[in-house]
Amino acid sequence: MASRITPPTQRPYVPIGGGVEKDSDIAAALVWLATSYGDAAAFFARLSVAQQRYREVTANDATRGKDPSWSDLGPDIVAAYLAQGKSLLDDRRSYDFALVSHVAPWLKQLGVNLPALTRVVGAPDRALRMLRNSQVLPDTALFELVMASNYAAEGFDVAFIAEGPGKTPDLRLSRGESGSELFVELKRLQRGDYEIEERRRHAEIFHQLEPLLHQQSLSVDVDVTYERELADVPVDYLLQRVKRALASPFLLTGGYPWKDELGSGLIRDANVAAVRRDTRESYLYFGTKMARLLSGRVVSENNYHLAAQATANPEDPRYVDQMRFGSVVTWQCIATKAIERKAKYVRSKLAEADKQIAGHGRGIVHIAMDAELHNEASDLRRQRNQDTLRTFQMNSKTIIVYLHYLVPRVSEDHSWLTDETVDVFSRLEHPPPPFPAFPRSTTLDNDEPAWRQRFRPSNA
Repeated sequence: MASRITPPTQRPYVPIGGGVEKDSDIAAALVWLATSYGDAAAFFARLSVAQQRYREVTANDATRGKDPSWSDLGPDIVAAYLAQGKSLLDDRRSYDFALVSHVAPWLKQLGVNLPALTRVVGAPDRALRMLRNSQVLPDTALFELVMASNYAAEGFDVAFIAEGPGKTPDLRLSRGESGSELFVELKRLQRGDYEIEERRRHAEIFHQLEPLLHQQSLSVDVDVTYERELADVPVDYLLQRVKRALASPFLLTGGYPWKDELGSGLIRDANVAAVRRDTRESYLYFGTKMARLLSGRVVSENNYHLAAQATANPEDPRYVDQMRFGSVVTWQCIATKAIERKAKYVRSKLAEADKQIAGHGRGIVHIAMDAELHNEASDLRRQRNQDTLRTFQMNSKTIIVYLHYLVPRVSEDHSWLTDETVDVFSRLEHPPPPFPAFPRSTTLDNDEPAWRQRFRPSNA
């Protein structure tokens, strides 16, 4: 079962004019981080520099229609990450639809828990260590801070355990002087090298096609499913398929389908009329919504490409109108080997956590990971994780393991949105309920995991 953390429904976005919303919890979390940094002015200056860097990167014609990664936004990755929270409050121009859902829920939860967070021993020191290490994505540290504050909000006395020469857990929990202690280890699985390389490879495949789309002012919708690993797919694969479709003497009302030893797909006219209707009296963000309108499909932020000619908003070039032509490519890879390699599972992290808790007492382990929306690799990962937890032999006194599957979403109706599923594995006679990262989220009334949740976008 999944839950969803989301702010109230927003009115349609306009590109310029202050922030997106005044969220007092996110503001409070940023102030707490600034205080932990020891120099609030310097902290917010770092975030302002990151906001300006984002504006410069996204103003470049070469990056239009391409969701930036954290590494695209300069050497201070921590500032680029936290700047999305600041941009939500004060700067639409540097607020990013695809990135903000990776950030805002964690800041929101910190802000909600702020009274409890101030009681967590060592929390400012943990935040300071995160802020000083500017080139490491801060999602692991924020996961630790959020879960520590969640336990404190549940009435536990919580302390971060200082790192020493030996292996130690992250947190010590107790309830009063006479209460028994529990030790908590928190792990965050990062995106694997294989998945990163697969996306880079598909960008190369699209870049081979892109000049043709511009040269012939094409408005095509290409949807491709690869049945071989992308490393085995020629870089001009899509280019050749589109050329064949253009040269075909047959006019097919449903589009031009193909299937070969590498994959299958469909090429058809893109729905430029839908984009023109949407931009009749406003501008449209050059991103996931445009891809949805051109294709008629809900698209994943990580599996689409756009090529178009349209008039950019002079104040914010991420928004366009008066589209002349526009093309979209959506893709997925269902090769068995690819799914296997992307289904990164938890055995190594569990072994590390087991060693860190061993010798300290009864323990709890939380392992968090991002999951891909509507993706078979996410299903396989969950199955492998469940098999691992059922067979793993603990050497420590760990009594509960929580697996958190997180799906940051791109939403057209909300400023940010994240779905979470928590699986529980316990040695206790009566297993506890899930202990989510976002306890105030809304439970979704079905048995589907977070990555299989449907979300109907607005047509506004």
